[in-house]
Amino acid sequence: MTKPEIGYFETFQEVGRAVLSVLSVREVTHLIAKRIVSALHLKASALLLVNEGSGRMEVAASHLLSRDFLTREPGASDEGMAEIRKGRSFLFRTSAGEDTDYGGFLRDEGIGSILSVPMILGNEVIGGLRLYTEDEREYSDDALELISALAEIGAIAMDNARLFEAKGARLSELLEKGGVDFDYEPQLKKYRVRAVSHGEISPEKSFFYFHRLHRLAAMIALITDVDEILKTTTREVAEVMNVKGCSLLWLNFATQELELLATYGLSREYLSKGPLQMDRSIPQVLEGEVVVIPEAQKDSRIQYPEAAEQEGIASILSVPIFVREKVRGVLRLYAVEARFDPPEDIEFVKALAEISGIAILNGKLHDAMRNDYAFWQSTMQYLGVADPNDADSP
Repeated sequence: MTKPEIGYFETFQEVGRAVLSVLSVREVTHLIAKRIVSALHLKASALLLVNEGSGRMEVAASHLLSRDFLTREPGASDEGMAEIRKGRSFLFRTSAGEDTDYGGFLRDEGIGSILSVPMILGNEVIGGLRLYTEDEREYSDDALELISALAEIGAIAMDNARLFEAKGARLSELLEKGGVDFDYEPQLKKYRVRAVSHGEISPEKSFFYFHRLHRLAAMIALITDVDEILKTTTREVAEVMNVKGCSLLWLNFATQELELLATYGLSREYLSKGPLQMDRSIPQVLEGEVVVIPEAQKDSRIQYPEAAEQEGIASILSVPIFVREKVRGVLRLYAVEARFDPPEDIEFVKALAEISGIAILNGKLHDAMRNDYAFWQSTMQYLGVADPNDADSP
């Protein structure tokens, strides 16, 4: 597969935003298996996870494979399964085993090649992706890097989901012991599988953007502390876009102001210029628009043009952050010269804002679960009910 055939940035954005938005292991695994097929033009896919009890690889999710095939797949005899366990990728061509029972089994399923890619968390192989094609496909180094990045993000997303589910189960167990009926079930959002668009961004820039988006997504997906997520995001976005500064702003509907969550590269004097009113500071963004301000020192949409002049800010890009399809925040970039003209750059910043919104929401959910558990733990202890997970509990 040659490099121009894949929209690297578009594919990573589409699959990444889906799996990072879900806090259920089952939903994450099925989303990965389903989305990667359409994104990479595959015949089918399977996601296998290591059973912590038996140590065996088991199919956790699949897409477009027959039931008969799946009953045999975990015991597949090709080298790919062995290489996954070693943390290595492997491409198996059906023609290489055409005289074997396994080769005939693959031909009956209409499979020409299988790419096996490990899913690694830290230094541990937790599973693998199996990508099936009708033809005997070749993968470029760039394509393999994209697939490995998707496997990495998938592993992180599953780990986050496991952590979240474990906290919910622990809270449920605590409340059940105290006589409180509480069935924890995470709220899931169904995602439509959309075809990945090609041609809007040049192949060269698409691969460049994919690299940067992968770096940011991998970093913030590993963090559950909201403040650390915010600081990391503003720093990384400013450095990737090579701009003077970056701010993350949250909509405070009680005060009708844009609340500063985190910032990077801006002076204390500029940040203390005064409150940002939602109806005066580039209000079009709150309607979901991406707004480019080419002359920040003269534009009427800027609430404090004099402060922008003193800070040396020439242009501003303001991008809405959507959380569950509603604008809840703003990602704002500041440059010392006229910038943000290429539509490709704007599309990239929109993707950064989207990943930022997902990370903020996930961090807040983790915080809420921690706080809920701490509250009920204290309450139960006050009532004389021991924590069932406390090592000192009877």
